[in-house]
Amino acid sequence: MALTYQIIAVAAIIIIGFFVFRMDKLHVTGEKLAIIAMFIALSVALQFFSLMIPLFGFPSMRIGFSQLPLMVIGVLFGPSWAFLSGIVQDFLGLIVTPTGFPFFGFTLNKIIIGLIPALLFSKKIKWTPKVAYIVSQGILLSFLLGALAYLWLTPSIVTNGEVIEITMTIKLVFSTGSVLLIGAMMFFLKLLTEKYKKYENDFSISIWAMSVVLVEVIVQLMLTPLWLAIMYDIPIWISFLLRVVKATIMVPLTIIIGYGILILMSRLRLFNRKA
Repeated sequence: MALTYQIIAVAAIIIIGFFVFRMDKLHVTGEKLAIIAMFIALSVALQFFSLMIPLFGFPSMRIGFSQLPLMVIGVLFGPSWAFLSGIVQDFLGLIVTPTGFPFFGFTLNKIIIGLIPALLFSKKIKWTPKVAYIVSQGILLSFLLGALAYLWLTPSIVTNGEVIEITMTIKLVFSTGSVLLIGAMMFFLKLLTEKYKKYENDFSISIWAMSVVLVEVIVQLMLTPLWLAIMYDIPIWISFLLRVVKATIMVPLTIIIGYGILILMSRLRLFNRKA
């Protein structure tokens, strides 16, 4: 089963790379390489100092900001550099913090982390701040409704060969916790987008917030639990609930810190996506 998903992940990486490089031609300068190398090194360093929480005996949930530099690379330098940076960071990360055998699903994760903001900030895609805000809230709400529907329609889960029944009490606790935590994220998102509107001429806070939300939902709440279930047989729902708790804290912090970095880079004029 794991080998099948490895092949699927590799195929997805190749297909994504093909379309990315057709859409966004790679422009290389010494200054650009230096800045990108700095952000990749920062990402690897942050990964090394991240807090790793074991689930079912496996190091499977990382708390830290290692994905933030990859997202910044995507915003500043575009999809092609985001794609390459994700691959390089994953390779270096495996050397610095080895966690077992390489799994290409996590390589795909690293690529997607940089690619989502790169595409959303691309000049080929036009987003107004209002639309970006509505989409961000809609993503969170849709994900919550989908997760709750899956929970209430699932009678049991299997882990390590044992069948665990999802009782009414478990469903009520998971549902209440998910509603409160996703609701908190939506509330913080509203506060942050209003607070940083004054910097819209540099980078749209609404589009940046949408990037952070999409990365969190697609990579951290959907793909990563799937890869862990394949690799270590960790129940998706247990992994999901813990990651929702983590996301409630990490999403606002990532928006604030990442947006500060983008504004700083804009003020210093240290990037040029078309160069």
